[in-house]
Amino acid sequence: MLKRSLRGKSLLLKRFATRFRSLFTHVVVPKPLRTFGRHALATLAVLAVAGLAARPAAAEELAKNLFGAKKLPAVAAPQSIGFYSKGCFAGGVAIPLNGPKWEVMRPSRNRRWGHPTMIALIEKLSRDAAADGWPGLLVGDISQPRGGPMLTGHASHQIGLDADIWLTPMPDRKLSLEQRENMSATLLVDEKTHLVKDALWAPEHT
Repeated sequence: MLKRSLRGKSLLLKRFATRFRSLFTHVVVPKPLRTFGRHALATLAVLAVAGLAARPAAAEELAKNLFGAKKLPAVAAPQSIGFYSKGCFAGGVAIPLNGPKWEVMRPSRNRRWGHPTMIALIEKLSRDAAADGWPGLLVGDISQPRGGPMLTGHASHQIGLDADIWLTPMPDRKLSLEQRENMSATLLVDEKTHLVKDALWAPEHT
């Protein structure tokens, strides 16, 4: 009796399952709804890809803000990390605003920091140039205190090993802070042809 009872229940469950499936096999989705569904899925896919593409841009913007806000270097052994256009550095030092044969331009940017080896090289270059008769160096951007991407300007200068040296000779007088912020550099390269402007190039530039 028990076996017959179980067999009967099993047949009943099978019939119920068959009828339950039949409810859905005969459901017809209207064509406009199917089309809408495909468009919706396509739109979601595009948004997902766009979201993934936006993440690096958002991360880059965040990195600019973080590195740009630092006023002092990371206290650690000097080390450049990464690449010129994607990196940072630790243990940086700042070149003094005024030296025997150099002056720092655009001091408000706080971009006079670099790897100690780089700063030593700039100071040596100023002495060597002076020995060759150059009045002195006007030093532009080097790096932020901890490197990294800048809020404005350069894509490089991130690891403390880049430096902008103006080809404008240092004046024979000390520049004021206002002059350093507003004085224009001499552009020796034509922006359209990317060739040196012969009229401005002088033998001492070599």
